[in-house]
Amino acid sequence: MPDISSPGPPREHAFEQMSRASGTASFGLPPPRALPQRTGFLARRWRLLLALSLLGVAGFSLLREQLTIATEYAVITARTLPIRAPISGEVTYLAGEPGTELPALLAFARIENRRLDRGRLLDAIQGRDRAADELDTVIGHLAALEDLAADLRSRGAEHREMTVLHLDSLLREALELRAAAEARAHRAAQEAQRAAELARGGHASQAARERGEAELETARREAEAQAMRIIAVQRQMEAARRGIFIQPGQLGASYAEQRLDELALRKADLAGQVSQRQAALNRATFRLAEEREQHEAQRSAIITPPKEALLWRLQVHPGQQVVQNEVMAELLDCRSAFLLAAVPQSALPGLPPGTTARLRLAGERETHLGLVVGGQDAGPAREADSLAAQPTRPPGATALVRIALPAFPSGMPCPVGRVGRVVFEGRGLPRPW
Repeated sequence: MPDISSPGPPREHAFEQMSRASGTASFGLPPPRALPQRTGFLARRWRLLLALSLLGVAGFSLLREQLTIATEYAVITARTLPIRAPISGEVTYLAGEPGTELPALLAFARIENRRLDRGRLLDAIQGRDRAADELDTVIGHLAALEDLAADLRSRGAEHREMTVLHLDSLLREALELRAAAEARAHRAAQEAQRAAELARGGHASQAARERGEAELETARREAEAQAMRIIAVQRQMEAARRGIFIQPGQLGASYAEQRLDELALRKADLAGQVSQRQAALNRATFRLAEEREQHEAQRSAIITPPKEALLWRLQVHPGQQVVQNEVMAELLDCRSAFLLAAVPQSALPGLPPGTTARLRLAGERETHLGLVVGGQDAGPAREADSLAAQPTRPPGATALVRIALPAFPSGMPCPVGRVGRVVFEGRGLPRPW
């Protein structure tokens, strides 16, 4: 029986001998006793390694807390567009439900005012008719004067023609009388010459010679008188052809010509009145067109929403009476949505424009990136802004930060009103809540 108390060969040598005996190589593996030694080292120091890992995680968390800030008070919002009633009346048609998109270029609502006062329109119609009647009256007077003037011109032409004919007859008579006077003068001259010869021969008396000379002088004077009359008649004819009539003791135009002058003055006055009445009619017609357009605009109105608008809030219903400028609905453009986050007021200086923000909406795992575009203190003035939604404000001094978001997918519903968690990344930010 072998002595087990005596020391035997070392175990590592025995492992090598067994390996050689079996024909296998150790491939540099440590002896069987080395593995339990290293495993024991790790087993004794696992607590130390775990503590170091926890310290690293805590340090990383502390470092991240110094570089980021997170807030749960964030909501996606957008500016609302109020749709106001253009006129007062009854809502007879209304399309769409809150939360639905309204098709562009289609009627969203129709308002009719069946109680609209037509007094101004009737006054404008009466004013236009009155101005038209006054213009027709003045034009009628002017037409009557034109007819009278035409008659007077006809009568004046006839009078001038008759006067010229009368003067022509007088001229011919004067020419004949002058010719007769010249013939008597010629005969008287012959007889006076014969009486003078007989008186020189003692065959006739001196009285006969003187009588012949007297007849000669009378015939010559009659011829000169007829010559002067011929000149006067010729001048009267020339004046009569121009409408001027020369009569013994007077000089002037005919009665028709005088009336034509009076009518010309009256026609000028009426022409001025026609211009005034025409201007008044034009003003009355323009006012009537304005009143009709305004009456039609106030009698009924169709409201057409802008392109790609979302009906956010509806405040009226069909059959309801509305007054002018009353808000009927609020529209929303989801393409202009942005994120509004409430942060501590002390953090506002550390969020300059351009700071990166990560948004995770409630109920989603996807993260959306955004950029800070501005911020301001949250005061009472912010309440008056027409925002579709505002974030819940925690107690204490807060500020609102506006964050621009990328365009959401076209098939995604409008995100306005959804809340989420925002993490800002930057340097020098304070600790989060």
